[in-house]
Amino acid sequence: MTNIRPMLRRIAPFRRAEATGSAAADAAETSDSFTALDTPQARAEPAAIAPPAPRHRRVTLRRVLLGLLLLSLATGGILYPMRSKFTAQGADLSRRVIGDENTARGESWYFRVQDRVEKTKYRILGGETDPFADKGVRVDIVPKPEGITVVHWVGKDSAGLPAMADLLRPPPMRPPETRLLRDDPASGEGVWTTSGLPRSSPNDMLMAKTFIRPDKSRPYASVGVLLIDSRRVRLTVSGGTMDPGGDRGVKGPGTIPQDAQKRLLVAWNGGFKGSHGGFGMVADGKTYRSLRDGLASLAVTRDGQIFMGEWGRTLTWRDEFVAVRQNAVLLVEAGEVSKRTAEGNDTWGYVNVNSAEFITWRSAVGVTKDGNLLVAAGPSLSAATLAQALAAAGAWTAMQLDINNPYVLTSLFFPQPDGSLRAERFIDAMPGSASRFLSTQERDFMYVTLEERVSLQTPGSYR
Repeated sequence: MTNIRPMLRRIAPFRRAEATGSAAADAAETSDSFTALDTPQARAEPAAIAPPAPRHRRVTLRRVLLGLLLLSLATGGILYPMRSKFTAQGADLSRRVIGDENTARGESWYFRVQDRVEKTKYRILGGETDPFADKGVRVDIVPKPEGITVVHWVGKDSAGLPAMADLLRPPPMRPPETRLLRDDPASGEGVWTTSGLPRSSPNDMLMAKTFIRPDKSRPYASVGVLLIDSRRVRLTVSGGTMDPGGDRGVKGPGTIPQDAQKRLLVAWNGGFKGSHGGFGMVADGKTYRSLRDGLASLAVTRDGQIFMGEWGRTLTWRDEFVAVRQNAVLLVEAGEVSKRTAEGNDTWGYVNVNSAEFITWRSAVGVTKDGNLLVAAGPSLSAATLAQALAAAGAWTAMQLDINNPYVLTSLFFPQPDGSLRAERFIDAMPGSASRFLSTQERDFMYVTLEERVSLQTPGSYR
């Protein structure tokens, strides 16, 4: 035992020093981790543990872009139905801010991008090639409008009345022959039909329609063509409240009279704005802009005849003309596509940008060799492909009207038993409301009313 005790005494100081150092280290760690007041209360209560700091989300570029994308999609979904109105207003604003030339160049870039998108979409997803695919047969029971009266006087033999009616009534309209421009025609392409047209049937062909696809690289670029028996209708050309003469202080009525609405069949857009090229127009008893030589021109006489040609060469002023509308140059002449469809600069517009090559919505009007009226429109077209479609549909002469999405519209009007009109777009994909032409128009337009030429009555119904 005497030998062990000295050894324990030698070890004990080292153990106490080790214990003291360990306690000091713990105290230092505690003082680094917590802040405590050296008070009786602090010594009596255990130190509180602070909650972890809140975790803040970092605002990154990726999150900002994602938010902007979602906002853009939501806004686009809300504004999409009104896109035509905003596009037209945006174009007008752009012309005022950056000028006509720069706006046209911007449109050219936009149309190129849009065309590539449409091609890609069709290649990946396919698409409809028949512009009338959603149009069905409509049956409307409506009273037949009154016509011009031929009176059979008392005392005459009435046995000849039916024969007289047959002699005075024009023979049925014969649609022109069509030519297919593709090796793989779609169902119904180039075939005339009365389906879905007001007051028309196979037995009474007042109007007929077909479609032609003129561009092999764009199968979805189809031109809807409406054929109208010009012997049974009246074409009216009317100025808008702002165009084509508003900048000259010549304002048009911009409306279809109520009396004409009772017989209204079709209405469609006019030509370019008055200040964009200075194309002439006479209508409504006014000269909106002076007529110029060398321009494609549509003329209407007092008795309703329709003429079309190049002003100053194949068509000149006649005293019986009540309306003339000019726009660019002829698309089709003598049944052939005009060589001038490939011209650039101001031939197809008013700027030095070649708008003939714009791939966009385009509209046109024409006449067949028999003198019947043609109205045509379609998307993804150049001036040349529009001309090719019209020639293939039987146009003898044709001219372009307005172009671009907000402006191209053809509306059909179906009379209802209660006397109202139901308006529908000729092609479902056309922009804007079908009833647009029933309200006041800022730009010029054209419309057709039913004007039956023959109706036989006995003296008892004479008035």
